[in-house]
Amino acid sequence: MRRTLICLIFCLALFSVPTEARADMRLCNETSYVLQAAASVRQGVVSKTEGWIEILPGACAIALADMPDDTQAYVYAKSDEAHAGEGLVFDGGERFCVAAENRQFSIEGRRECRRRGLIEADFAVVAGSTGRRLVEFTEKSNYGRRRARMAGTQRLLSDLQYDIGPIDGFGGERTREAEAAYKLRYGVKGNPKGEALLGKLIQTVQSEAGERGLTLCNRTDHLVWAATGQLKNESFQSRGWRRVPADECTQVINESLSDRYYFYYAEAVGEDGRLVREAGRAKIWSGERALCTKPTRFAIEGEGNCLARGYDRHGFTRIDTGAARRWTINLE
Repeated sequence: MRRTLICLIFCLALFSVPTEARADMRLCNETSYVLQAAASVRQGVVSKTEGWIEILPGACAIALADMPDDTQAYVYAKSDEAHAGEGLVFDGGERFCVAAENRQFSIEGRRECRRRGLIEADFAVVAGSTGRRLVEFTEKSNYGRRRARMAGTQRLLSDLQYDIGPIDGFGGERTREAEAAYKLRYGVKGNPKGEALLGKLIQTVQSEAGERGLTLCNRTDHLVWAATGQLKNESFQSRGWRRVPADECTQVINESLSDRYYFYYAEAVGEDGRLVREAGRAKIWSGERALCTKPTRFAIEGEGNCLARGYDRHGFTRIDTGAARRWTINLE
């Protein structure tokens, strides 16, 4: 997820409640995006991760309810993949396992994620070790919770290609006209407002996201992990990993294809999480364009000095999509 275009502020606040032996962690979304969040707790060598928790703009949710005060908590969040464009990610330096899809999960332990069909993600430490923990996800625009709700409405309408002008969290005539047009087009009844409208909008955006972007279809009998690359503002950006189960398709770029050339790398793995080998060769789909990667979920700016920056490097295949808004690749 792009950090050079969008400045992210990750605020971790701690409220002490000395009389409580156990506490919850409260996650609040002050961004214009619908967030999918996961939280981890560690006590000694034992850890547990829970997610995905959907948090609408301007709303809060409880994670890791009633956890002991002496545990260390961690959090990771990303914008819902149905949003068009690059989105947001809030991460840190502690690795835990998460589910590849936006579904509810509870995972014990943090090792051998790939072997278990999971993804590694880098979680941020939640400051403090006692009392109630509050995590606030914010953007550079610093909407606050009230404006975040309106900014979220504007962003989702924009995802549906309504012209609402700048996403500012205030909402004007163009936003009101877009709301009315959306309700009429999709037959929305009851004139929902606020959080109810956000819920309707994200459902619509999620249902229509498959009509754009780049999709990989796995025509093998193995699980495939994939990464993509594209040129953004005259600089390459690489992203991964996306899980593509056997005989299934996964959308790996979720915005209309506005450029001609895109890049991808993929590798098939067995039940042990290791690369599948056929006729003595690893079953991978690669090419000549070298781009940066890393073992966990990533979004990396630039193609140079991968190893010096602490990243791995893989060769990506170039595809020519012409003027298409949507493209599908079969991995065989």
